[in-house]
Amino acid sequence: MTIVNDHDGHDPVSVREHHLVVATAKHVFMHQEYGVVFVREAASREDLAAYDLTPLLLYGLSVPGTSLRWVMLAPVDKPASIVGVLREAWTRADGLRGCPDVLKVSRRLAASAMALPEALAASDVRLVVADGSDKAFSASVRRCQEDAMWANLPRRGAAPSTTLDQLNRCARDRHNHSFQTPLSRANTRMEWWRSLPHRAIDLPPGDEIDWRLGAWLHAWEKGLAPARRRHFHKDTFDGAVWLLTTPPIPDNEELQETIFADHETDDLPDVARPLVRCWPTSSGELSRCIGSTARSLEWFLDRKAALDHQQRNRLCELLGLKLDPDFQTYETCAPCVLIARTSTAAKEAYEFLSHGGDLVFSIEALPASGLPDPSWRYLVFQAYGGAPNIMLVARGSGVDSKLSQGLFINFQGAKPIRLALYRDIVRTCAKACRDSRSNIRAMKELNNRHVSFFADIASEI
Repeated sequence: MTIVNDHDGHDPVSVREHHLVVATAKHVFMHQEYGVVFVREAASREDLAAYDLTPLLLYGLSVPGTSLRWVMLAPVDKPASIVGVLREAWTRADGLRGCPDVLKVSRRLAASAMALPEALAASDVRLVVADGSDKAFSASVRRCQEDAMWANLPRRGAAPSTTLDQLNRCARDRHNHSFQTPLSRANTRMEWWRSLPHRAIDLPPGDEIDWRLGAWLHAWEKGLAPARRRHFHKDTFDGAVWLLTTPPIPDNEELQETIFADHETDDLPDVARPLVRCWPTSSGELSRCIGSTARSLEWFLDRKAALDHQQRNRLCELLGLKLDPDFQTYETCAPCVLIARTSTAAKEAYEFLSHGGDLVFSIEALPASGLPDPSWRYLVFQAYGGAPNIMLVARGSGVDSKLSQGLFINFQGAKPIRLALYRDIVRTCAKACRDSRSNIRAMKELNNRHVSFFADIASEI
């Protein structure tokens, strides 16, 4: 029997199809003392090794178009054979209804289990390889990983699972119970699937390992944020042990152990986030200026990772921020040019730079003679105790349409200014957009050239 690609002219409702998922589990690990441990926010195996967690292999079968999934876990050093897993699932999982017409697998699994098509032939099961654009298969992979995380949820009166055998029994019982429980709402495929008779299988025993493990099993580690502080926590509801990134509420009777990692408790990520989102240059260019990467900077802004001391200082210098020694919060200390790419980020940046709308003035600069820039509107605003800033708003953008709807607090509307000054503002914004380091310098030079003008605007308004 040969492996075929993912083309099929059959009516999808009339074809029994299963998706087979094999991967390293993202959310379930083993611990020598605590047994099964669940990890809600995925982390690399290397990071979790610091907590003495051992990875597990996840085997999952999903029925596409329904909520039916079956999962099983095994130690990485004692993998189960694919045929053995299929025999177990197709025999004992009620919701799978025995063997299917089609078994869909990933390209990597198909390449590592070359004998699988022949083993399936006796049961008349056709092996199909999912292509990279198969969203239904990708969803099955994701949901099987998530189901494994909640496999421990016991039915009322059941004991918590601390061993793999207990967890696998619990997962199987939950699968069978969910299939047997009447649904309040079911789609056409689910109704059809529930009406199918169980189909017998004809598979070899599967006593020997029939596939090759490889790095593809943990491909999901790519793009994960670096390690964060995590806490062991025993859930008082189901007795499961979790490794959490947020501290649980203290309880004298529950397990709580903390392992510390570098963690920022200040407000720099929250302050810097809207400024970076509105900075004229890209986050990639800005991150290079501080000696970081765009991904690391995004993780920092989302509080998923820390920047080192030098990177933090460079970021503050580029964005014009300083730490208030009394309140231990970051404040603006230099003027800048920003681009209102989204209304949310622009509003947050504007309110931060204006100290919540405590403004000397906030105007749209227009030339007293001649035509304004056809592409951009130039909002110039100055907070009490600060220097003027400029917010660029693209004409015709979503932000442009909201200017008249009170998007920016205490915005006073258009004000004609001398043509020479208007052109200087346009030139300054062009300079600020060249690179991250030019921004504040260009704005300071503009303010120094027109000190009296900005003072006159303040006195007129």
